[in-house]
Amino acid sequence: MAAELDLTGDHKRLDDDLAARRYFAKFDRITRMLVSVAGAMEADRSLSRLDTGVLAGYVNAISATFRALSLKYLISGRIEGVLARHLTIDLHESGFPIYQELARMANDAAQSALHLRGMAEAEALKDEMIREIVGARAIPTKLQYALSQRLYYEALRKGGLFWPQMHPAAQWLADLPKRRRSYLVHWAVYDSQLNVPVVYLLELEDSGRKALPLDQGRWPQVQAHLLAQSVGGLKLVTIAAGFDADFDDLHPKRLRRIHLGPMYSSAYTLQTGPIRA
Repeated sequence: MAAELDLTGDHKRLDDDLAARRYFAKFDRITRMLVSVAGAMEADRSLSRLDTGVLAGYVNAISATFRALSLKYLISGRIEGVLARHLTIDLHESGFPIYQELARMANDAAQSALHLRGMAEAEALKDEMIREIVGARAIPTKLQYALSQRLYYEALRKGGLFWPQMHPAAQWLADLPKRRRSYLVHWAVYDSQLNVPVVYLLELEDSGRKALPLDQGRWPQVQAHLLAQSVGGLKLVTIAAGFDADFDDLHPKRLRRIHLGPMYSSAYTLQTGPIRA
């Protein structure tokens, strides 16, 4: 019988809504600082200006994800029964929400239009909350919950979030001799073992007859291949060699894997290994 690795011992549920709010506030500040880190790496010539712009896009998506999750769990500690929800984070060498949180969020996003159609508008909920506070002199907990969920689904509909898979996109770099073209292909995943966002940057040359992003024969295959190989346990040279072998007219020149984390806070995480950015 195959052995199974239990990772739940590294998980922590934030049962208190105040603790969840402090968590989101702290890590929102940390996430915004990642853009400055990328800028410093650009100044050191570890990253190009284009690389920095690409990473900034993923960091902004992570920030949007944190904002959406903060709405989902806004009053998590004051709701009981089947509606009770609590954020679960990976406290060891991550600091981020566990992979299942993003997977559930992606499922919620797919059904957000349906949920929003069945919900009262935000202004109507606010008016009802005022009436309950003034008239009944009670804390409108259920209405607060309804409003938080309304705002959560609105954030999902707005988009721009970081999903478990961020599909490959191609950025033209230059036209080369012999009708070759150079591209930066970038994509990202939320590593389900490390619970950390991971970005891949692949510089390649295209000797095909048609530009890669416009080639409906090759581009979908390239996207599927790269996502399938986005596994933390695979060495970069293995990924690049497999890509080179599978596509005769695509020639990888440089491949990088950048972990956007872990994030450290003495109040929420335990760190024993190197902090990687």
